[in-house]
Amino acid sequence: MIKANTFTLEYYGSILGLAKQQGYQILTLEDFWDKGCPTTKTLVLRHDVDVKTDTLKRMLDVERKHGCCSTLYVRVAGAPYNVLSYPLYRVLSDARADGFAIGLHTNYFEFATLNNESPLVVLSKETKIIQTVFPGVRSLASHRDHDFVHNCLPHVEEHWVAIQGMGFDFQAYDKRIHDAAEYVNEGYLGRLTWRNKTPEEVIRIGRSLFIMTHSHWWHEIHPFE
Repeated sequence: MIKANTFTLEYYGSILGLAKQQGYQILTLEDFWDKGCPTTKTLVLRHDVDVKTDTLKRMLDVERKHGCCSTLYVRVAGAPYNVLSYPLYRVLSDARADGFAIGLHTNYFEFATLNNESPLVVLSKETKIIQTVFPGVRSLASHRDHDFVHNCLPHVEEHWVAIQGMGFDFQAYDKRIHDAAEYVNEGYLGRLTWRNKTPEEVIRIGRSLFIMTHSHWWHEIHPFE
């Protein structure tokens, strides 16, 4: 039975500490891919930057304290923030300098559908923007809003050859990644909790673990700070 957790930064740090204590290597998604997606003793960290970007730096600082890095997926279309805003650009630029990876977080299919445009044309525009701001972006992760009206993942999978031609090496839901590592993320199921298993359960058995988080759900003391 999955227990509800208090999603504090201290708790997040304890997960990283436990993984290191158990001999896990902690990697960005890009490094995990480059190493051939090892199936044991590897923790992969991913953040989807959806809203409340002011909370992101605090999670990255926890990772810095533990000597590890993550992949940050940021939005450039339909987002409630601007990657070129002064505070967010500084956070992302500093993270890149420290070894963190940046990827494109996108629901280009929804954006195209709602604006009567070609999905691949929209994705091409998003890709040019993110690659201009942060050269070397290698991966994308599909974004889904709460109502799931237009899910772009099936379109990504169907048109992957064309998308790969835009400069992407992989997408975050690639079967090779998810076959190799247990995927765990937080979600709101009447309360904020881990979906499926907890990170601690996976670490105890030594299997590779892929944690996807959203920084706006993590806090120092309480969720309303």
